[in-house]
Amino acid sequence: MGHGNSSTYPWGPEDICPGGLVLPILDERLWPFKIRVVVYLFTLLYFLLGISIVADVFMTAIDKITSHTKKIYLANELSENGSDISLRPDQPEIIEVRVWNPTLANLTLMALGTSSPEILLSIIETVGHHFEARNLGPNIIVGSAAFNLLIITSLCTLTLGLNEKRRIHDLKVFLVIGAFSFFAYIWLFLIIEVISPNIIELWEAAATFMLFPILVFFAYATDRNWCGKNIEHNKHQIDLVSIEDQNGTKKQQMFNNGKIDKENLIEFVKSVKKYPGITDADAAKLAATKLINSMHHGAMWYRIGAVRHITGGKQIQPVLEDHLKQVYDVIKKNKQNYIDGDMSNVPFENKENKYAIVEFHTPTVAIRENIGKFPVTIWRHGNLNTKAIVRIESINGTAKEGEDYVKVKEIVEFQENEEEKDIFIEILDDNKWEPDEEFFLRMSVVHHKELLVKLGSISIMEVTIIDNDEPGIISFGKRGLLVKESAGFVEIPVVRTHGSDSEVSVKWKTIDESAISGRDYIGGEGEIIFKDKEVAKLFRIEIINDMCPEKDECFEIKLFGPTGGAKIGNVNRIAVTISNDDDFDSVVDRLMLLTNINIHAIELHRLTWAEQIKTAMTVNGGDLDNATTYTYILHFFSFFWKVLFAFIPPAAMFSGWLRFITSLTLIGVMATVVGDLATIFGCLIGLDDTVTAITIVALGMSLPDILGACMVTRAETHADEAMIHIAGSIAVKVLMGVGLPWFIAALYHYLHEDLFIVPSNGIGFNVLLYSIMTILAVTVLMIRRNVEFFGKAELGGPQKGRYITVAILISLWVIYLLLTCFQTL
Repeated sequence: MGHGNSSTYPWGPEDICPGGLVLPILDERLWPFKIRVVVYLFTLLYFLLGISIVADVFMTAIDKITSHTKKIYLANELSENGSDISLRPDQPEIIEVRVWNPTLANLTLMALGTSSPEILLSIIETVGHHFEARNLGPNIIVGSAAFNLLIITSLCTLTLGLNEKRRIHDLKVFLVIGAFSFFAYIWLFLIIEVISPNIIELWEAAATFMLFPILVFFAYATDRNWCGKNIEHNKHQIDLVSIEDQNGTKKQQMFNNGKIDKENLIEFVKSVKKYPGITDADAAKLAATKLINSMHHGAMWYRIGAVRHITGGKQIQPVLEDHLKQVYDVIKKNKQNYIDGDMSNVPFENKENKYAIVEFHTPTVAIRENIGKFPVTIWRHGNLNTKAIVRIESINGTAKEGEDYVKVKEIVEFQENEEEKDIFIEILDDNKWEPDEEFFLRMSVVHHKELLVKLGSISIMEVTIIDNDEPGIISFGKRGLLVKESAGFVEIPVVRTHGSDSEVSVKWKTIDESAISGRDYIGGEGEIIFKDKEVAKLFRIEIINDMCPEKDECFEIKLFGPTGGAKIGNVNRIAVTISNDDDFDSVVDRLMLLTNINIHAIELHRLTWAEQIKTAMTVNGGDLDNATTYTYILHFFSFFWKVLFAFIPPAAMFSGWLRFITSLTLIGVMATVVGDLATIFGCLIGLDDTVTAITIVALGMSLPDILGACMVTRAETHADEAMIHIAGSIAVKVLMGVGLPWFIAALYHYLHEDLFIVPSNGIGFNVLLYSIMTILAVTVLMIRRNVEFFGKAELGGPQKGRYITVAILISLWVIYLLLTCFQTL
């Protein structure tokens, strides 16, 4: 159907399907028919995957080109009379802004990046077939436009949460681009069916192609508000400058101009470390995530992320563990750039609380040789809502199993909400005098895939066998301790000597010296309990790290009030000195380095060929910790393409232009092969080029756009990036993908005094049908924008409203497909 010609060979019979520009490369006429269908289908799908990956490379080049910035000097001091603003020459305030206007970048390079496969396929198909009109390229463009407008818009609506909605902010820009898109298709219908039926004259093709620069001019004029009042800037761009609170006082921004400096990083780290369990590495990862998300990202950035997601490639955002996601969610909800106040009471699931942590109650016990059996306490903390299983085994020291004690090898199981368990150790009395002897108990986890269990710090206990016993003398293990301010806490050792009989206790309290409780450490008082035979204890004092260099400070801890017959020893006070952190700068430098490492790991492009190849060859771009089975499978299927395209020149060379030209050339080659594969596959299964174009090829080339649009819809506060990009890509596809090849073909035929024939039966009907669907779809969107039932927003909104919208849009697409297929019969 629609394939009147056939491939010829120097020998043998003719093939049933036409040949393409490069295919077939093998004589496959004798292959079984079903084998040919399967081979062409999977090869087509594989090349569609490859064209998505090389388009990703192409867009990283565009990102490099459009990321060039220029410095803007801002006045930061009023003149004496207050009438105007003067610039201090010694210390001006500087911000960096992008050279490329966002609207221009969106409609030119970025739209070209997402639409380049369809555009190049249409150009190459026309030029490669002796400047004659073809069905595949133009119909792919029209089919892709219908898919983008109807299906991707529906998916963007469904991807939001039940209470979320996205409203187009710069409606004028969207309407201008949408109007041009609609007019472009109406114009195509007029020149094909009305003005000069079945013939495209040179002036018609030239006018079609010239609509593109006209569109760019009007979109830019609308964006610059040449014909109207100013529009509030995008939320993300406010981060470029300092803002003021309601009292007119400047607030410190977390990041200046999208870059981290030491002062801002310190403020951020101090804020997030108010959460329990946040390490320097965690803070650096949160800072990198905050920096990435504080910068404005266009639809192209999210589309690149979508391609990498479906190919197991390097991610564009740091991957946060669950406990860090909770912290970051609170940071996002906070309207300030850094967190104020005490965060200790904020609901937060520490990552340690996922695990049941099991350890001995004390690191050391001392028992008499004639005690017989005695209990050893094992306690659990952390997650108490699960079972925990550990193994306890004895290890010989000077005391030997079988001679001095009975070998220990027991399994201890904690049920839910059970905190303590006792096991009994038996000591053998040989009625002979012996010096004190010791052996050890070792704890290990009995692993089970459904149980999250880990050992605490006291996983080995020392057991000392002595001849006699008393309540003992309690004292500090040391007279003084030195701790760095950045350590977070100090562990204080308390020991019981000269006996360990019965349960005793002792009280402690902190005494301020140069270090003040509440400012430099968390002081107070408490009680330490030694159970029978326990001879050593540790307790913690939290050290407050204010991330500021200062002199050494100290405080003391005093023991008093012993019970159970115990006495206080000579070392009843201990001095704790908080070091001034001589390596303060190195700590901050390390945080800067960790943050920059996280940022560098997710950069869109690499600096050298070696980095590109290494990233392409490794799963998840080298981030194996966050790779899943799904990621490995995707990496396996896309490995060939990723490594092949890693040899494209890096974006750092010639400011990205060499990468731009090279990848664009490869997209053309890939598009040519895809066009041949689609044509032959459609012929084999009896589909017209039009149907093949608007179904398999349009869907395959639009898959990254689907994921990218859904990602940008969830991430942005408005619907502009998703909807304006959809409208812009539709306009660029038709004006460049149809206007340019037709202009070239019309010029060729004009120079040869011939006519450029474009049969209207397929393309004209497809264009008219799409135009009708566009009117209906845009009408639905505008109704949504103004009716409360739909949430007064183009995307998202109340559940019933969004489902009705999706049902209407999908129904329009199904009608479009059915009518197009029916017309080809």
